[in-house]
Amino acid sequence: MSTAELLQLSVILLSSAFLCIIGLMRTLFGDIPIALWQASSLHDFTTRLLKLNNGTLLLSGPMFLNGDMIITSDPMNAHHVLSRNFTNYEKGRDFKAIMDAYGDGIINSDGESWKLKRQLVHSLINTKEFEDHVMKVMAVKLEHTLFRVLDDCASSSEVVDIQDVLKRFMFDNICLLVLGFDPGYLRPAGLLLSTTTPTLLCGKAFDDLKEAVVYRHIVPKFLWRIQKRLDVGVEKKASRSRQILDDFIYARIETRKQELVKLGGINDDNNANDVLTRLLVTGQDKSDKFVRDTVFSLIGAGRDLISSALTWFLWLVVTHPTVEGRILHEIKLVMNVRQDDDDQDRLFFTKDELNKLVYLHAAIWETLRLYPPAPFEHKCAVEADVLPSGHGVPKGTKILFSIYSMGRMEEIWGEDCTEFKPERWISEKGNVIHVPSYKLMAFLAGPRTCTGKAIAFLQLKSMASAILWNYKFDIVEGHVMKPTPAMILLMKDGLKMRVSKRGLV
Repeated sequence: MSTAELLQLSVILLSSAFLCIIGLMRTLFGDIPIALWQASSLHDFTTRLLKLNNGTLLLSGPMFLNGDMIITSDPMNAHHVLSRNFTNYEKGRDFKAIMDAYGDGIINSDGESWKLKRQLVHSLINTKEFEDHVMKVMAVKLEHTLFRVLDDCASSSEVVDIQDVLKRFMFDNICLLVLGFDPGYLRPAGLLLSTTTPTLLCGKAFDDLKEAVVYRHIVPKFLWRIQKRLDVGVEKKASRSRQILDDFIYARIETRKQELVKLGGINDDNNANDVLTRLLVTGQDKSDKFVRDTVFSLIGAGRDLISSALTWFLWLVVTHPTVEGRILHEIKLVMNVRQDDDDQDRLFFTKDELNKLVYLHAAIWETLRLYPPAPFEHKCAVEADVLPSGHGVPKGTKILFSIYSMGRMEEIWGEDCTEFKPERWISEKGNVIHVPSYKLMAFLAGPRTCTGKAIAFLQLKSMASAILWNYKFDIVEGHVMKPTPAMILLMKDGLKMRVSKRGLV
């Protein structure tokens, strides 16, 4: 036998052995090894599977762990589960175990407990006073922090990871809004913090916790629970991260309590608009843990969801010059209405002005369609059910909605579903087209639609308009963007860009 024939035979035997091992693993562990194998491109892999299975498929889990899961991108299934038969689907005990760092906050709650917490959060953040506070904090932070950092980047012409900058900025911003405290995670050059300061440790801690959440979704429950008990691997990092964040938040709670005692309550001379302060003075008897769980959930969502959306928005706009040009032209039209020339070089729009930016609004929705910050949603059946797609749902079955895949389905968005086209959101009359939330679940759908949706969109439009008007961005040649297989849809290697100041458009 020749050398070439021996090599060919070896390849065949090795391939056969590999397939046998995969087959044995699938017999014992279902499809989980395949999911792990594809984890580096998990979202696109899931999308391909769903397209081959008409938008819904059953993923077999370990036969001895009852780990079957239905994965779907079918909007009618979403409407059924999240709205029409809402009471039959909860987060479930497994979800709460996976997301244990969030404690008993609104994210982990079900039933009456969830209703009460949602009402409380709604009363704290959906008010005119808090909305005005959001706009004020955003304007100050943009002018004195983000713009100064981007100015430094423009002066040095150095490559900067915009994703990291936005994550840091939003951590400071959300801490101001929720805790009434600016940790200074993003600072201009010359004011950088030591990598061991509590602030930087908190920022890294959130990332490590997200990694653990994805890991727990993929691997069998018994494996990550063993790791957690032994305090090794991903679970060791998650445990340390949770302690860091708990120390940070509990310290802020105690400090704010002491400040309120000294001040004799809240008045016009001290900060009474942050969520923590308003929560502490509501007059209700709340434990420190209740307060901690409430603010932890808000910080986690506010930090990551907006920075993720803005990162993908900037990349999409910069790689589509026509879209960028239309956004700048629209901003220019609004700017021409202004009387004060001093506002021309440093721009922060009012809410009324933001409402006039229809094309920008459409571009943000198009970004959320293709790259939703939270790429999947998890539910568990309380009782047996049948989905509109015809799939039976035994009691206790987990349902995973692939929100990422939903934005790439031709049945929902047409043959051009993978293209970035803000125009699809604008009617012939020039208004933003309404799309049912169960077709685009960036803010979820039904009764559990994100209570901070309006505030989040206000922040997105405010930052996007201000950043694009004042700065021009160029992606570093050869830098490849691909999403991370994570709880929050970020770019795996960041968004490496060069920044320059933009002249008047």
